[in-house]
Amino acid sequence: MLKFTYLPNHFRSPASMLPIHYSLLIHFVGVGMIFTTIFAGWILNSQYRRAKEWGVKALHVKSLRAIGLLSPLGVLVMLLSGIGNMTLGPHQYTLFSDSWLSMKLVFFVLLTATGVFFGIKSGRRTKLVHKAAAETLPAGTEETIQALDVQQRWFYIVQVVLLLIILILSIARPLA
Repeated sequence: MLKFTYLPNHFRSPASMLPIHYSLLIHFVGVGMIFTTIFAGWILNSQYRRAKEWGVKALHVKSLRAIGLLSPLGVLVMLLSGIGNMTLGPHQYTLFSDSWLSMKLVFFVLLTATGVFFGIKSGRRTKLVHKAAAETLPAGTEETIQALDVQQRWFYIVQVVLLLIILILSIARPLA
């Protein structure tokens, strides 16, 4: 049976809000930033794949870069507010006190690490696509771009799966 936690509703006025409520609110903002980054990136990447002209593809990768710049801020907000939630909440958690929290942290580190790794690969793809749009393509570049495109497609699938695992661990708290 799933066990859900309940925090009383003190949102009637800002004066009655506790520090944990502010921390939770900031944490939800961070979750929204991460979700926005991943799903907007997925949508833009699918538009990129459908585009036929290099100029249009260059516009999509430029937009992907702008969306991707939001992710480090989202990760920072999630880390800081997560630490706040652990220390300010009704239950004093330590880093390895609950297995669901430990698992969630491991998956969050994986989510962040894959984001950093594929962010670097995405930057390489962006440069190559802009060269292709300017028609200064060295030999073999199209094959490299296609290989990077396949990696990006898998990146978004892995990110969504990791994000869903983190969400399930946060809500259901199995093994608690």
